[in-house]
Amino acid sequence: MDRGYRNELKYLISRTDAELLKLRLKGIMLPDPHAGPSGKYIIRSLYFDDFAGTAYYEKLDGIAERTKYRIRFYNYDPSSIKLERKEKIGCLTRKTAQTITKADARTLEFALASRCPDNPEGLTEELRLGMLTRGLRPKILVDYDRTPFICHDGNTRITIDENLRTRPYIAHLFASPRAMTPVLEPNQVILEVKFDDYLPGYLRDALADIPKAPMAISKFAFCMSYL
Repeated sequence: MDRGYRNELKYLISRTDAELLKLRLKGIMLPDPHAGPSGKYIIRSLYFDDFAGTAYYEKLDGIAERTKYRIRFYNYDPSSIKLERKEKIGCLTRKTAQTITKADARTLEFALASRCPDNPEGLTEELRLGMLTRGLRPKILVDYDRTPFICHDGNTRITIDENLRTRPYIAHLFASPRAMTPVLEPNQVILEVKFDDYLPGYLRDALADIPKAPMAISKFAFCMSYL
């Protein structure tokens, strides 16, 4: 396997199963150090797509190889912002990230033909060129609450994502979270399992109650379909 790609399995589980799984994982995995005392954080992502909705329809059509861009930050704190390109081949994913400033994010949102003032090279320039040649534009805001666990064995990361909510992109990335609309049913939670070459046996045992067949879940597509 290309070392840049990781296995990514996703499941839709009940809130009860999610709470039980949290208790189980606390005893065998480490909390993500970025999660803080609560063990969780809020993620906000701004996804980009073209006028034809190519990224969205490629997901619905089950196209194996896909790429999408997003700007992401945590707990509504703009002091640390990432521009990310996520590539997917089947159940394998690869994420490339670049730290950007708030001014860069504003430029990518509003000044569609301009280079980012603080980070004009790398992913920012790649996305800018995509805007010029492919018509990529900010499309949709996606928020959710994440409880993450990490493990050095297999470079494993298990996340439990709750309260998925969205709004169409109207204003800007830093808009108030109060106007977000819930997407999933109240009892639905998204479980993600990511690892390199192998998933340790004791983690497979911990996940034994989870449905055996992972689902082709995309928060971006969920939110686009809802709206």
